[in-house]
Amino acid sequence: MRCWYLGSAALLLVLGLSGCGQVPRGPVMSTPTAQFHDYISEKEREEGRAEQQVLVADGSASRSDYEVAVAKLRKCLTQGGVALVNHGWNPVNYQRMSLWYKSSARSDDEVAAYGDQCHAAHMADVELHYVEQHPPRMSGALLANTRPCLSAGGIATTGDEKNLPELVRAGGPNREKDVFECVSKGVAKLYPDKLFMVS
Repeated sequence: MRCWYLGSAALLLVLGLSGCGQVPRGPVMSTPTAQFHDYISEKEREEGRAEQQVLVADGSASRSDYEVAVAKLRKCLTQGGVALVNHGWNPVNYQRMSLWYKSSARSDDEVAAYGDQCHAAHMADVELHYVEQHPPRMSGALLANTRPCLSAGGIATTGDEKNLPELVRAGGPNREKDVFECVSKGVAKLYPDKLFMVS
């Protein structure tokens, strides 16, 4: 059994996950053969896109809209024998849930392609609206855990930083990797049994 990340954000650092069989290797690029195979019907694509448009018809995407889209995504995946693993909202930015998908019955390429198609049909537009309308914010506990690590590395913070981009700016030129490592250590300590992207 393998678990694959589901979503469009670039993966920068991935932390180990216990209980998932193997440590995911991050987002999977499906092969051309898998990419061009239709795993979901055109009817499902059309219905999914229509449902997404209803959710964002007022021009916004709420937390509830996002969660409805995740439920639709889960249903689509389940129909193809792919399970959705939801670790909840990512405490690094609270802009996305940490969603992974897995299947012991399908090849890696099939799981990736099937997941991509379900995500596009049922969630991509809602997720995009949500990210655009909700600025990143880091959990208070993670911020508090990260600051001593940054200070030990010679990175001074003001205490007013609320998210990863602001911490990166506080670090200054050429310190992005150091900031990401401190945040990653905090995630590993506070959420040892979950898999969250630091991005």
